[in-house]
Amino acid sequence: MATETLGPTAAQLEQMHTLYRQGGADRAKAPHVIYAESNCPYEGCSQSLQAIDFRLEAFGRSIHDPLVRVWWNDVGFVGKCPSCGGWVHFTIRGKLAVDDAHAQTQPQLPANWADEALVL
Repeated sequence: MATETLGPTAAQLEQMHTLYRQGGADRAKAPHVIYAESNCPYEGCSQSLQAIDFRLEAFGRSIHDPLVRVWWNDVGFVGKCPSCGGWVHFTIRGKLAVDDAHAQTQPQLPANWADEALVL
């Protein structure tokens, strides 16, 4: 007799996400993430952006603190792909290719973010 393994419900996933965000925010943990999708979200770009330790501490508290807050508030931030130069909106849940207009309305990583980050 086969048994069916059920995954968590949408409500349980949302509850886990909320708990994860709250824990990160309470501790002001620096953002690092592993995405299911391995590459840059721009079609044709092969830049690996699957696992990222943004290493925001390298930019000082004036950059680090606001970006850590928006990360854990589920806003995320934008930065340019180090390969294709397209704007990428990074969040806890995923990454998305965005246009210049959207990027200008979001918190931004420093232009040289990828020089400091550990990107796999």
